[in-house]
Formats: sequence, structure tokens, C-alpha cells
Amino acid sequence: MKNAERSMSLLEQFDAAYSNVTADRRDVYGAPEDTYRRISTMRAVVDECRDPQIREILAMIVTKVARLVQTPDHLDSWVDVAGYSRCGVMLLDERQSGAHDLGTNG
Repeated sequence: MKNAERSMSLLEQFDAAYSNVTADRRDVYGAPEDTYRRISTMRAVVDECRDPQIREILAMIVTKVARLVQTPDHLDSWVDVAGYSRCGVMLLDERQSGAHDLGTNG
């Protein structure tokens, strides 16, 4: 922790970090109103999924896809899409095998 951070309250540290995050996100993903319009449009389709766990995974993928529309070269979002996709397959695999721990390998 930096000396300046030690003298700040938790709320002041939060607010400082928050201001950086929101500026960074806007620079990378564009205007929030555009991103959330895209997300809500795609979520309307995702919300038709009857499986609540798969629906949430798809919702996270939709969020990343909406961001990629604005910034298709943002590698982190591509990696996140792959990660959420793998989580979906892990969930399906766990259901198929009857295992209870998503971290098991067999």
C-alpha cells in the first residue's frame, strides 16, 4: 500500500479507484449508454433460456460480446468469452457425470 493510500479512508480509496475504473472502461468500451443498450437487447433473447445457470453464463458472454462490438481488438474480452464458455461446458459436464465439484477432472 502506498503512503498516500494509508492516510486515506477506505471510502476515499474506493472513490479514487472508482474514478479510474470508470474512465478506463469508457476509454476501452465506449459510452455506457451504448454498451448497456446492446446488452439489454441481447439479454432479451438470453432471458428466454429456461436453465437459470446457463442463462447467467450466457448473460456474461453477452456482456463481453457487447463490449467487443465497440472494441473488437480487446483481447481480455475474447478471453473472458472463452472462459465463460468453458464454465458452461464444465456445468454441463458436471450434470452429465453427476459430479458435485466443478473442479473435478473426471
